Amino acid sequence: MDPYSLAFLYLLFTLKHTVCDLALQKLEYSDKSRYFSAAANRHYQHHGIGSLLVGFTVGWQYAILVAILDYIIHWQIDYCKTIIKKKLELTDKDFGFWVLQTADQALHFATYFLFVILAITWYLQ
Repeated sequence: MDPYSLAFLYLLFTLKHTVCDLALQKLEYSDKSRYFSAAANRHYQHHGIGSLLVGFTVGWQYAILVAILDYIIHWQIDYCKTIIKKKLELTDKDFGFWVLQTADQALHFATYFLFVILAITWYLQ
């Protein structure tokens, strides 16, 4: 893959993220502090399906891999963030809440960076 394709792949993952984390998540409240919450898992599934679609630009096997990884990783990041937020009793009025939100988003975008690295190794095989 050329550098422009890799940059575009990262852009597609970030666009997918914004749609799933902002627009689609707003459709249904989910209690992410319950590890097996059905509503929260639908949110994680949105991310997995979005990554599946983006992943098809690389190949079907890659698409399946990043879909599964995004589902699992997004679940763990969101769950941990929610547990920390509850334990520290943070609200959007607290500076700590925004630090936690920043860490959450940074971890999600680092995940997509990992997916681009995976795409590079996919093509080097």
